[in-house]
Amino acid sequence: MKAAWVGLGLGLALALQTTLASMLAGAGAPVDLVLVVVVAVAIAGGPIAGLWAGTVGGLVQDALSGGVIGVGGLAKTLVGYVVGQFGSRFMIARAWQQLLVFFCGSLVHAGCFIGVYSLLFDEGMMTSYGAVLTQATVNAAIGVTLAAGLQAGPGAIERRRLRRRNLSRRFGG
Repeated sequence: MKAAWVGLGLGLALALQTTLASMLAGAGAPVDLVLVVVVAVAIAGGPIAGLWAGTVGGLVQDALSGGVIGVGGLAKTLVGYVVGQFGSRFMIARAWQQLLVFFCGSLVHAGCFIGVYSLLFDEGMMTSYGAVLTQATVNAAIGVTLAAGLQAGPGAIERRRLRRRNLSRRFGG
């Protein structure tokens, strides 16, 4: 996986996360688009790509969010590496498999994030199981949609290129 595409994906996810995610969270659908990109990169690129995407995406997101810098980076790094290892061992090609990986990756991220915050602060971080499950479900749905779009994209471009070539041959253009 090319580093430029990963950087573009993370940048787009961070831009959307800071602008649109607050509106989605207000509507009751919390989402972590950076985590979705990290898991997608880890599935496609393996553990090292997932590790680096998680580190960079998590640290930048921490810096922009105003929280403790490094907590989100640590959680996303761990998820990126573990999902990359899992993806390199098992074929994750079907939609239900991808849904399960995105869902479990979101749960692991929430566990790490909440766990580290509870170690750092006495009062910990109050969150409900329902909120964690809702975010994991929304992340999984967006992740599967993203994966389907990425899989269909190159084929659609190639079909369009072939169609244009056939039309130019047919009409002598």
